[in-house]
Amino acid sequence: IPFDALDTFLPKDSNQRILCESDIANKIENIIACEGHRRIERLESREKWMYRMKKAQFESVPFTEDVISEVKCMLDHHAAGWGLKREEDALLLTWKGHNAVFASAW
Repeated sequence: IPFDALDTFLPKDSNQRILCESDIANKIENIIACEGHRRIERLESREKWMYRMKKAQFESVPFTEDVISEVKCMLDHHAAGWGLKREEDALLLTWKGHNAVFASAW
């Protein structure tokens, strides 16, 4: 998803794109090749993250309709291919229909 998404807003010869691709590559390498204290990236499912937060006695707060409308508006105007859907108290950012990342408020 990350490399495909870059095609929609950064030209292949862009310095910013080169930096983004490098950052993505470093994260992938960290997830695959590093363990213990060397591992920085911790990808967790929405369910696992919400379980951790609830176990720590946090309470989720739903996003207001104004927030959701603002995010949808920004995506519609600036980000072809990206979408938004709600699941429980979380918002899921999607890329061409595939879940990419979620956001929650606590």
